Amino acid sequence: MQAQLNVKAARSKAKIREVIADKGYHSAATLELMQAFGWRTYIPEPKRKHRSRWTDKPAAYRAAVYANRRRVCGQRGRRLQRLRSEMTERSFAHVCETGGSRRTWLRGLETVSKRYVIQAAARNLGLLLRRLFGIGTPRSLQGLAGLFWLLYFAIHKPWGRWTAHGIAGTKIRPHLRDRLAGAEFRQAAARMATKSTGC
Repeated sequence: MQAQLNVKAARSKAKIREVIADKGYHSAATLELMQAFGWRTYIPEPKRKHRSRWTDKPAAYRAAVYANRRRVCGQRGRRLQRLRSEMTERSFAHVCETGGSRRTWLRGLETVSKRYVIQAAARNLGLLLRRLFGIGTPRSLQGLAGLFWLLYFAIHKPWGRWTAHGIAGTKIRPHLRDRLAGAEFRQAAARMATKSTGC
């Protein structure tokens, strides 16, 4: 229900039609409530020592549990469970295990919640950067650092020589000349200027 409220708060026209969760969310009352909202559930049942008794429960509870069990055992239910494990559980692993958010030294529920939200936002930002630029983590920049410096030195030297020989002989205003090149250009321009005037 909170997910549907979040969708409405985002002013989206999307509606929740299916609910996929792990066995920790399985209960007859929850399944019946979701069925009342018109949501199809795919929640596996936990292993129990005894069979369920429906004598003291409403008939709607039993219908919701059996319908959910039938959907979970189908091919679509298995495929959705694999998709849930890939998308949801993997993000939890990255945030909690790799990101180190499983334990914290902070105190207070509000402070810990803020810390976890920031960690999850960084994870989502990394996904967006990876989708847009192909780079989503600081470690991915390590391999590109060598390539960047290689391209820099490969372009900087020919460009410096070209500016020293091609632009130095032309009449350029001092402030534009300083913007175009650095100390190497100014030294070459000074040498050529003395030769051109004969001083």
